[in-house]
Amino acid sequence: MRNRILAGLGVAALATVGVAAPANAISDTTADLYVVHAVPNLPVDVFVNGELTLDAFQSGTSAGPLDLPEGEYLVEVFADSDATERPAGDPAITNTFTLEPNMSYTVVAHPGNAAGEGAALTAFVNDVSEIPAGQGKVTVRHTAAAPAVKVNTGSAQLNEAPLELGDELVLGPLAAGTIADVNVTVAEGGARAIELGDVELPAGTNIFVHAYGPEGEGEAATYDAVIFTIDDLHSAPAGVPAGEAGLGQQWNGGLIALGAALMLALAGAAVVVRRQTVGAQR
Repeated sequence: MRNRILAGLGVAALATVGVAAPANAISDTTADLYVVHAVPNLPVDVFVNGELTLDAFQSGTSAGPLDLPEGEYLVEVFADSDATERPAGDPAITNTFTLEPNMSYTVVAHPGNAAGEGAALTAFVNDVSEIPAGQGKVTVRHTAAAPAVKVNTGSAQLNEAPLELGDELVLGPLAAGTIADVNVTVAEGGARAIELGDVELPAGTNIFVHAYGPEGEGEAATYDAVIFTIDDLHSAPAGVPAGEAGLGQQWNGGLIALGAALMLALAGAAVVVRRQTVGAQR
């Protein structure tokens, strides 16, 4: 499977972090591991079982996949330094995870609550199962220091229950195509947090979306998303027509936009995000 790793960054200087990731190498003895840095304003060094694995890992970015043998792994996050060996003392964030063979995982470093306190490392299992031709999937993970959110298209709320911090939602298969005018609002008060506009769901792809932020405080607080995609997940030859009409025919509107609304619009190798300022809800 060919992978693209992309990160949504700042409102004025949008950038794409492109990593030429190798094909997934999961096997009867190995697992894939992606890492997402969703703690704002904290460049870090990541040590896995005592070895420096990610040096000067920047907030709002993703890395991977790491091809790792099955087993138990101690992941430790330290403030960025020039050290190449594990520093003395306690890490800023740490957790131990067991990786099973033939599996794909993401470990996310993220704030632990809506006030940005108690940063944590959480492991998620990535759905890399086959997808019918002409369809795709969306995996949404709430990993921002923010309260629950609502997902909308235009002014219409589409998710029945707000998505809470630490929740994950896998949607699909959905017919590939364009979904228009999506946005995310804070559940209490309705303040708009993210404006995404039109988004594109490519066929044969699972898009993993991680809410990120806030950057800044109070009325200046803003939110982003960190995403990566795993594609070439077709269970049949590509090229089956899909298009916009298929979206409404296969899934009700609430499920469609709940996944798509947190996606960044993908156009080739570019990520386009329009963020709006929102007051942080405490």
